[in-house]
Amino acid sequence: MSQEMNPGTYTAPVLKDFERQGAVYAGLIRTLEGGSFVHAYLISGAAGTGKRTLAAEIARFLLCTGEKRPCGACPACVQVRAGNHPDVILVQPGVPINPSVDKGLKSIPVDEIRMVNELTGQHTFVGGRRIVIIQRAEKMTPQAQNALLKTLEEPVDGTVFLLISDAPELLLTTIVSRCRALKLHPWPDDVILGVLRARGVADERAHEALHVSGGSIGRAVEVAGDENYWQRRQDVMKDFFAIESRSDVLKVSTAWKDRKEASAELLDDVEDMLRLLLLVRLGRRDAALVQGYPEAWRHMAQKGDMESFSQLLDAVSQARRMRMNQVTWQAVLEKLLLRMMEEKSKWST
Repeated sequence: MSQEMNPGTYTAPVLKDFERQGAVYAGLIRTLEGGSFVHAYLISGAAGTGKRTLAAEIARFLLCTGEKRPCGACPACVQVRAGNHPDVILVQPGVPINPSVDKGLKSIPVDEIRMVNELTGQHTFVGGRRIVIIQRAEKMTPQAQNALLKTLEEPVDGTVFLLISDAPELLLTTIVSRCRALKLHPWPDDVILGVLRARGVADERAHEALHVSGGSIGRAVEVAGDENYWQRRQDVMKDFFAIESRSDVLKVSTAWKDRKEASAELLDDVEDMLRLLLLVRLGRRDAALVQGYPEAWRHMAQKGDMESFSQLLDAVSQARRMRMNQVTWQAVLEKLLLRMMEEKSKWST
């Protein structure tokens, strides 16, 4: 069934949408509205939790010229959302602002941060504040981090740094200590479902995408619209979860042995699908989500013991280790398939 998405019904997140982040949002709003905001924030959290969106919304608040900030309608708000405000400096790996830095680099070199330091010493274009957003801040080289540290130690009046990072532990502790931490948490189920439904995702697909999202709105949206992903999941269900005999094991392993390039994704799919069965067993997901599984697996989702689930998930972990240790892919598949066949036979009626 086609899962058309209608972007025309979707409204991009605004600052108030982060209210569901609890204390993180409450503390941020107090500092922004009270005028006690700091010169540097470190926005961290898992991929897809809205770090870049939050940074843009903070920038809109600080640059807004309307009465109720961010108003969303003034020139500054419109420009920030469009990504072309002259007083917002965006730093990211591979897209340098310094013409002497090569494009496509996976890191942020020191010359890039030196250019940032130079720009922050100049007058702003509009006459208000300047915002520096550093995406994937952990990608700054040690020299770049030290160059930034000097600026954070002696902040330029009117300049606010917004560092975004999936891995803040890779930043210098001295940089972290000079930033106010804003750690975003996985989003509640109802928030993710609301975003997906607003994008026109059918309810069944939305719940399936929710399960694999890990609390990440970005991951849920990405998965919901990836038809290749759902086709592969159907193949996994048909081949791995419908296995009946040892002859089926050989047949399936032979069919998948040439798909080694997708081995990581395959194992992730098997693990996700097993975890869904476990979540149904624990009462944390609706049993309707496993109606597409063969009957034996549905039976396991109703009455399976925790040890069986644990052993199956361990089998997937072992398959990953075997793959990393250069065991032939077909041998890895056969071992995993045999374990799944054994478990399935226990729940067949």
